Amino acid sequence: MTSPRIPLYRVKGTHYDCARAIGIVACEAIRQRIADDPIFSNLFTFVRTDYGHKLQQGFIERTRSLYPWYWDEIRGLADGSKVPFEQILVLNFFNEARAANRLFEEKKKLMEKNQQIENEMGEKGCTTVLINRKDTNTLSLVHNEDHSPALYMTSYLMEADIQSSKYDDGKRESPNEKFIAHCYAGSLPGVAFGINKHGFAYSLNGLYPNFVGDNRLPRQVINRALLSIQNEDELDKLLKTIPVAFGFCINGGFIHQSKHLFNYEIGPNLNIDNENYISKCFIINNEENFEKTNKCLIAFNYLIHYNHYERLHNVISQQKQLESSYTRWKRGRELGEMFTIHDAIYLLGDDQNPKFPIFRVRNAGEDANAVTLCTAHINFLTLELTIYESNPKENDQPTLIYNLTKLLA
Repeated sequence: MTSPRIPLYRVKGTHYDCARAIGIVACEAIRQRIADDPIFSNLFTFVRTDYGHKLQQGFIERTRSLYPWYWDEIRGLADGSKVPFEQILVLNFFNEARAANRLFEEKKKLMEKNQQIENEMGEKGCTTVLINRKDTNTLSLVHNEDHSPALYMTSYLMEADIQSSKYDDGKRESPNEKFIAHCYAGSLPGVAFGINKHGFAYSLNGLYPNFVGDNRLPRQVINRALLSIQNEDELDKLLKTIPVAFGFCINGGFIHQSKHLFNYEIGPNLNIDNENYISKCFIINNEENFEKTNKCLIAFNYLIHYNHYERLHNVISQQKQLESSYTRWKRGRELGEMFTIHDAIYLLGDDQNPKFPIFRVRNAGEDANAVTLCTAHINFLTLELTIYESNPKENDQPTLIYNLTKLLA
């Protein structure tokens, strides 16, 4: 089963070659995304200001230093699509550029007119349900991928087999990578949901600090690095040692490697150079004998995450409103405990609140800045990725059922 709205592209080769191939086939989608989302014209202007240019240069230097192979992918996207390189950069530094621009504009308005601009950034965020239960034999991640309506017709799935390349005169090598990932046109893979050959399966939720860390790694670049992660220790090391510029949340687990799922909240710690705030929570079932209970937070049987910090809110100053996220969180509490996939689908398909529904459709309600692109179900027991393009609560026929067995071989 394939979809004309969310096509599946298969690529093989070096980092640059694979990205260039994607740039070629997705060139019209990239241009359409830019044309349909009015925020980009503002951001293209912002990065030409002194502050915006300095911020972007810091991101460029960090990316080229830490991950030159992902820098090659950004170059490949630009070369393949023929979209100006400066615009592709903004697409890949999007979270930081958007936040910095809004804070910059807010500061100007406060200085000029003593007025405050709207500061809602959580409207584009996703909702994720993690279930780990013995009583219902469920070990799954179910996720609504939500973003700008400009991505409704311009996202795609990417199945990649990337060959290692040498860098720094042969002193460093990029990883061999094999994965499937949901991608935004013009952006590096890894920013939505994905599964790699090592069995790491994850989705992301945007989180929104009220600041941006300069001279740090942009969120989308570190999200790209997730697709090469081999085990949980490596994931912990990545998040502890690579300084992030903005906030995000990881939901996931390792197929075959462990019986638990996990959730990380991450944000930049500007008080200490090159450090992050990190909160990790394990989702375990009631019968599991778990050795790490003294060191980490525990959620029994299920966890639902939205787009606000639930555990780091006391140390990270967040954007001021985030009304969509808190409204979805409140509705989730009303719907109660998650026992089965049916429960997760019922929650993710909920549209009771016309202003801030959990499942969003185009041009509906006041939450018009966001739309649900698709709903994904990663089943850790049956080894399947199932994707629904319409509301799965109303239409349970998936658009795609992807067998993960070959990827994990």
